[in-house]
Amino acid sequence: MIILDRNSYDLLSYLIKLEEHKTVMSISKALDQSRRKVYYHLDKINEALPSDIPKIISYPRIGILLSPQQKTACQSLLADLDDYSYVMSMQERLLLSITYIAVAKDRVTIEKLMQINDVSRNTILNDLNELRQRLSFEQYSIQLQATKSKGYHLECHPLSKMQYLNKLLHTIYTDSNPNFIAIMRDKLRDFANLSAYFSDDVSRFIRRELQASQALLGKKINDQDIHFMAATLPYQLLSYQNLGLSELEQRDLLREFSPIKERKEYEIAKHLREDLNQKFDMALDEIETSLIAVLLLSYRKDQDKHLESHDYDDMRQILTHFINAFELDYHIHFKNKQLLLNQLLTHCKALLFRKTYGIVSANPLTDQIKTKYADLFAMTKDCLSILENAWFIKMNDDDIAYITIHIGGELEQSAAKPIPPKSLALVCDEGIGVQKLLMQQCKAYLPHSKIEAVLTSEQFHSVADIIAVDLVISTNDTLDTQLPTLFVHSILRDADVIKLIHFAKQQGQTDQNDNDFDKKLEAYIRHYVKNDSDSYALKTKIERLINEELLYDANKKQRFFK
Repeated sequence: MIILDRNSYDLLSYLIKLEEHKTVMSISKALDQSRRKVYYHLDKINEALPSDIPKIISYPRIGILLSPQQKTACQSLLADLDDYSYVMSMQERLLLSITYIAVAKDRVTIEKLMQINDVSRNTILNDLNELRQRLSFEQYSIQLQATKSKGYHLECHPLSKMQYLNKLLHTIYTDSNPNFIAIMRDKLRDFANLSAYFSDDVSRFIRRELQASQALLGKKINDQDIHFMAATLPYQLLSYQNLGLSELEQRDLLREFSPIKERKEYEIAKHLREDLNQKFDMALDEIETSLIAVLLLSYRKDQDKHLESHDYDDMRQILTHFINAFELDYHIHFKNKQLLLNQLLTHCKALLFRKTYGIVSANPLTDQIKTKYADLFAMTKDCLSILENAWFIKMNDDDIAYITIHIGGELEQSAAKPIPPKSLALVCDEGIGVQKLLMQQCKAYLPHSKIEAVLTSEQFHSVADIIAVDLVISTNDTLDTQLPTLFVHSILRDADVIKLIHFAKQQGQTDQNDNDFDKKLEAYIRHYVKNDSDSYALKTKIERLINEELLYDANKKQRFFK
């Protein structure tokens, strides 16, 4: 069994995700490791690979790119890791320690921190100093303190602690690897005696209840947010219980939550409280119920049947002004302004609750949006002052990127010549805004194809036996279907565009064609170049040149966001 520290794990994870060759120098910069360390951990990974798998080699001036066979073997290595073969980094120890301090029911001591992290006293003392330093830079005015009666605890306003923990959990579940997340849950469940909260049964039950309650709610919460809430709600509830508030402090906090009691989400929260108490003997008080309602109000919605309510007339008017100003300032046209208005209204209702209660909603596509659609992002950011001034809020880049996605999905496209289309189905689980943006990208690069449906994975599986399409384009790389399928990123990368065009051209029959091309190209090169390393380098350069030419030709025809 391979024994990986965090650096080895990071390298292995990085190599699996690579879609083009990267030199060791580039990898060392991306992972913040020295070149010597990269070679050292690469040797460890090669030792752990099965004997029938070719070793991972860094070719001079070309770099590293895993073959499908190597990638499968490396994914198996990661799947075999457990808490005995995984060594936490300092960053992960800090995340585990601060989370444990925030949710523990019992008094937290240095000895307990040593046990849960499996490190020495000096290491824990250094980690605690680092935690104090980091908390001093946070916006929530939180201090890490230690007393004889409470042990180590967080001293702050109750709402500030809830906001900080929400941000912390987003960091953990967005940036950390699955092995660390699983290890953290196991340690808190077993060591901190919190099995009632961190059992798989509780998580599955919460997820089912949230999904079932959406019909009563009249809204469809984004699937990713439902999974995130089911995984993290136990932390949120325990964090509140960890505070040990006085009656006066509880009354003050209930006043903070009073506006949400008129919302349907509060009724859903009460039903969930009763069900948890009945099935798992988890008794939640009024503040915990209100916290659940706040989270439900803050999460992204894919559908909302209450948009026509007069409660939102002012918001609708402001958003209409925003859309009109966007068209006027930048001389563009939206295909369906009413549909765009409804989508923005659905999104901004949740956005305002997030801003009011300080609930974080990180956007994993922000960097890609800012890079690939920089002009549209800048245009959106400029016009958003209308919303910020009207609602007295400040939007960050994640908020702007979400609005940009909705804007991009409704921009008018130029007409394409009518020729017999190939039929496509798009599968995307990342919300209606991202679905529309993906659809617009596919229309731009495949103007002669007909998109029959845009579905989530769950919807696709429900109609898999009756749907009739030539190709399936999915952002979910684990989609199980017999139809020809291509995995792409939600925001198409250059490599995705090349694969997309080639995939459609071949009607999904790419494997044999790709293999034939590779074999022919390799045979031609070997006729003139005998050295394996030089042959591989030349083959890679030729393939890259072909891809660049294909991408250039596609971009000349593309009219997206123009």
